[in-house]
Amino acid sequence: MTQVNLSKTVGVEDQTVGTPDPASTGSAVTANPEPAAPPPENPPLLLPAPVYPGGLDPAKLALFSEQMKKLEAELKNIFPEREHLVSQLVFALLSREHVLVHGVFGTGKSDLLSALYSCFETPTVFSIALNKFMSESHVIGVPNPKQMREEGVLNYQREGGILDAHLVELDEVLDANAPLLRVLLGILNERTFKRGRQVEKALLHTAVASTNGDPVAVVKSAPELGAVIDRFIFIAKVNYLEAAESRRRMYAKFVGDERPSVRISFDDLVAVSNLVCGSEIALDAEFLAVYDDVIQAYRKAYEKDQTVKISDRRACKLIKLVRASAAINGRSEVSFEDLYAVRWGLCVGNDRSQHETFMKVAKPIVDKAIEQKKQSFDEVCVQLLKKYESEIPTLDDKTPLSNDELVQLIRQVGALDKQIREVKPQLPSNLDYQKKMRERLSALSAKLNDRLLPVK
Repeated sequence: MTQVNLSKTVGVEDQTVGTPDPASTGSAVTANPEPAAPPPENPPLLLPAPVYPGGLDPAKLALFSEQMKKLEAELKNIFPEREHLVSQLVFALLSREHVLVHGVFGTGKSDLLSALYSCFETPTVFSIALNKFMSESHVIGVPNPKQMREEGVLNYQREGGILDAHLVELDEVLDANAPLLRVLLGILNERTFKRGRQVEKALLHTAVASTNGDPVAVVKSAPELGAVIDRFIFIAKVNYLEAAESRRRMYAKFVGDERPSVRISFDDLVAVSNLVCGSEIALDAEFLAVYDDVIQAYRKAYEKDQTVKISDRRACKLIKLVRASAAINGRSEVSFEDLYAVRWGLCVGNDRSQHETFMKVAKPIVDKAIEQKKQSFDEVCVQLLKKYESEIPTLDDKTPLSNDELVQLIRQVGALDKQIREVKPQLPSNLDYQKKMRERLSALSAKLNDRLLPVK
């Protein structure tokens, strides 16, 4: 099975100003084409015509959901105490958003990312370690010397740089200088690099950046970096492993070089992320009102804490996590329970206090919305049940009926029972009402069968 070989990427730790040495820049890599990869075990999710939402067959969406859940479970098992980060990475891939990981050095951030990226066939990966001496040439590519010499035009050559990569790793991102950070902002947010007359579209799907510094402390000392950090919808903090069992799992993984067994077509990931980022998964006004209630309730919980801020841009982008939750559960429609997925973007990964606060404020809102929806839905169900009840035939024991008439009534009762069975009320009182109607039909059917005369 062909895999992305992240070991071929080269980070840069120390550089001086000037034209970068190709051997020292980050590089975009794809899997080695030799030997040729066998055909995929599963056909691609994309269909020739958009018959289904996003052009996806529901059966294929369910298969992708199963694969992603298996990948998530395997990563959580291989990398203990990284459960929050793994969930954030999965949602980032589904929503085409970016992740910022911060914490002390030597916590396996790059190892986890390498394991995740290697599970997809076969995207281009770009990896680089940034520092304050780097220029945009280190990430975009060197300018074309011939054009500079003959035409006096500065035109960057994109081959092998970040613009041609689908998955990106930016190590020590906050160490980059201000001009380079502005370039990265355009690529991360707009998927575009602009320099004079040169405008290049980036193939970027998802970027994961890491830093040893605390983003909150960094913003306090350099407020202009707040815009950079806000581009990362997902933020996670990682520390050294605390539990003895977690450390034993880490040692076993290291000794056995354990890696996830799942392999997923990158084209399939793109197809599902098209569904998540598109408009096929509808969100009506009622749903968005409940979504806003959740966001505002969390905002209010931290109104006195200046370290937790939710920009309007972040609030809008977090809507994609609701759709992503539906997709990873094999659905092309959302439910109110999907609102819980918003916490992966609202809360810092591994900050238990923030996640507990979110659940404390969000659960009553979601529970109330679910109950109201049940009541609204049940009103329609009760109307249907009453309609079917009015169609139940009455049987007079004194009125003689022929076998043909009895058979016709038995079929009518059977058809009514099927229609009543297909109604799906939610509230216990209406379920009991439905049950009694079906018991009444069953007794009527038995009485009609008893009156049938034996055929001579």
